[in-house]
Amino acid sequence: MDQKRSAMYIIEPILNRVLRRSMRSVLRFNDAAGRFVPRAPEGQQRCLLYVHIPFCESLCPYCSFHRFVFEEQLANKYFDALMREIEMYRKLGYCFTGMYVGGGTPTIMLEPLLELVRVAREKLGVREISVETNPNHVMPSHLEPLRQAGISRLSVGVQSFDDTILRAIGRYEKYGSAQQTFERLQQARGLFDTLNIDLIFNMPLQNEESLSNDLEMIDLLEADQVTFYPLMTAPSVARRLSESLGPIDYKKEKRMYMQILKHMRRSYQSSTAWCFSRQKAMIDEYIIDYDSYVGVGSGAFGYFNNCIYINTFNLNEYIERVGAGCLPTGLVKQFTRRETLHYMLLMKLFATELPKTFFETDQGRNFKKSLRREMALLRLCGALRETPDRLVLTDQGRYFWVMAMREFFIAVDTMRDVCRREAGVGE
Repeated sequence: MDQKRSAMYIIEPILNRVLRRSMRSVLRFNDAAGRFVPRAPEGQQRCLLYVHIPFCESLCPYCSFHRFVFEEQLANKYFDALMREIEMYRKLGYCFTGMYVGGGTPTIMLEPLLELVRVAREKLGVREISVETNPNHVMPSHLEPLRQAGISRLSVGVQSFDDTILRAIGRYEKYGSAQQTFERLQQARGLFDTLNIDLIFNMPLQNEESLSNDLEMIDLLEADQVTFYPLMTAPSVARRLSESLGPIDYKKEKRMYMQILKHMRRSYQSSTAWCFSRQKAMIDEYIIDYDSYVGVGSGAFGYFNNCIYINTFNLNEYIERVGAGCLPTGLVKQFTRRETLHYMLLMKLFATELPKTFFETDQGRNFKKSLRREMALLRLCGALRETPDRLVLTDQGRYFWVMAMREFFIAVDTMRDVCRREAGVGE
């Protein structure tokens, strides 16, 4: 056992470096401004609509997402453009079964958001809708209209229940204390099919005691779903964070993750390597549940037909191009066959298990044949075990996948950083 543990201490930092290089290599895009018109997926394939609303009351120092300080006049123009872009995809023949609204803070303008939800339900036939929000919007004036609009899942960005950390990252004054957030979340329980709480672990000021407090608060809330994201930021944001809060220590990340895993499995099931649900059927990560998703809005990503595309990051350019009847695509990356298979491996096993029935499909047979070496390596390093009907990630394997997804999203954040600079978008 000691030899195996020692081997992991050697393997994990090497794997981390390899993952970082490979993710950055894969996510190299080509300019596609005005030339990329995405074909609708063939057949009855499930497709999700991701809507990006990039406005916030103020900007958090750890966040690498595409966001701007809220300006009402600009936001109104932006929502109008969103509606036009969605209509373009409807005319292209896209059918959506689910919609995920992220940001930014999507609930920053409630009336335009509710109109967008109404259109998605009535014109697009969307059935499942997930919306992100911040704790200061978890109040009756927002909750009741969202419930009546048919929101299936409300995801609240809590990040921490530690007031010291909340003050350090500027959220205490903006969004309230840990106790205020706890009380608001209690009011929201039972109003939606799924109430999800987003928390971050491995923050510079966080220790095991602080994390234990977060876990105790989750127990008291009996939340439907909890997502524990490892701290993941673009290099420029990581540098600023290190200067203000201290360096990011990846050595404690695994300890914290194992602490989370041990605690959460008492009352929750794993939906993904970092998302835990009380019931298996709850909506969680759209990139897992859907093989294809269309991204609308400035800076939104989409994936279909083995291709990733990104919309322009310049808000005025986005509004102008959509107003002229053009899709606002800025960059595109067509995956090679092997890159597609690696992306599939990353996403399929992020759900922590893979039914063996998958390997009976054409896609699964190709997957099994082409990734034989990768699957053998995962078994060899103790990341994967086999049951009679499925392949399952071990606890070590789950942490490997947390590392892999962290590096995938850091690569995405780095791409956002580059795009925002090139678009002349500052903080």
